[in-house]
Amino acid sequence: MALFIYPPTIDWSWMKQRPQQLMKQFSRLGHIVYYCNKTVKDLPTEQIEPNLHLVHHHERWLTHEWPQIKMTNQAPVIVWCSFPKLSSTLRQYHPDTIIYDCVDEFAVWAPYEHDMVMTADAIVCTAERLKIQLSRKYPTKPLVLVPNGYDPDMGLHHVASTPCKKPDDLPDGQLVGYIGAWAPWVDQSLVLSLPKHLNGTKVVIIGPEFGRKYVKNTTGVQFLGLKSHDQLPAYLINLSVCIIPFRLNPLTLSTNPVKAYEYLAAGKPVITTNLPECRRMQPYVDISTSNRIFTDLVNLRLQHPGDANSRIQYALNHTWEHRAKQIETFLQKLT
Repeated sequence: MALFIYPPTIDWSWMKQRPQQLMKQFSRLGHIVYYCNKTVKDLPTEQIEPNLHLVHHHERWLTHEWPQIKMTNQAPVIVWCSFPKLSSTLRQYHPDTIIYDCVDEFAVWAPYEHDMVMTADAIVCTAERLKIQLSRKYPTKPLVLVPNGYDPDMGLHHVASTPCKKPDDLPDGQLVGYIGAWAPWVDQSLVLSLPKHLNGTKVVIIGPEFGRKYVKNTTGVQFLGLKSHDQLPAYLINLSVCIIPFRLNPLTLSTNPVKAYEYLAAGKPVITTNLPECRRMQPYVDISTSNRIFTDLVNLRLQHPGDANSRIQYALNHTWEHRAKQIETFLQKLT
């Protein structure tokens, strides 16, 4: 058993992604986890579920609570960091082990990555491209590839076979959907041009603006905004085809999309641009190498959805629990 700390990076409730999912799974494996929100609130530390604690006021917790926790619990302390810019702050927890979870190839993070790697005792990464790059730069640093996964708590593998009430803001009829941030790495021209070739089928975008504004008054495309994690199943189950319309750049070439696992867990056909990490998911996803092929594949899956059960099983074979157990084995080898 260990004490895990995730330092202030993203809030627990904002688009639950890899950090939240792994911390939840570590706690369920019997470790004690303190997840520190980035947003400061004058609230006491909150227990979300057994072994999992949400820190609302990091500085107060660090000053007044953490010393007592560390003193009364002799378990090893593991700091789990996915934001390289924080590397200089991590020793303040007096950890036994620092793990750098390399989740993306953000250009703005690059100046901080070397210091992060030098501070870390080991590296976990999400994509094969990241593993190759890091192993070449730091051949002596312990490193393991652990992709993203599916959270069965969402219940997508169950609702896939049961009726689900359609949210009021979803249009009628067949729908092509993208769930995720409306960000610069999304191929906007591809998405906006899709309805012209879909014989009346609409495209819905479910997610927040992130470095880019929604395109208002676009025929056949509706932007529904950010939905809470527990709302997503009702939207996802009512989609006919799910898409990952990412442009190809260093960031997306190193992206292992969480949304792919969630789409598949719902049994949905998945059309993606030619992303290396999605190619590894074939034949459960359909890969496009051009905009025209992307559109053709969407039309094909609108008419012939394919085998939902095999997609669901793929997601269930790649859950966050599987990922956490893989990491736990890796950490045991470090000691």
